[in-house]
Amino acid sequence: MSKLEAMIRLEQRFDLLRDVIASYRIRLQDMEREVVELFAANQLSAISACMSEKQRIVRLMNRLELFISQWEGNGDVGIAHEPKRENLNT
Repeated sequence: MSKLEAMIRLEQRFDLLRDVIASYRIRLQDMEREVVELFAANQLSAISACMSEKQRIVRLMNRLELFISQWEGNGDVGIAHEPKRENLNT
């Protein structure tokens, strides 16, 4: 695999991570609506569980965003692969 191919694959993985982050953002919006409905139904324990889940998702999103920014900020994000080694009978 060439260095360019390795970089393209890595960029595709970052794109997938961005898709995951986008789906988390959508989930957070849905959770906001759920909390309003739970509040109207006076479901305090469900609201607490929902808020805990929101905090977990926000922490995960922050970590993923930081990971992406650190790796993309690094100029050399390609992965160098060693060529296959031939069996040497010594």
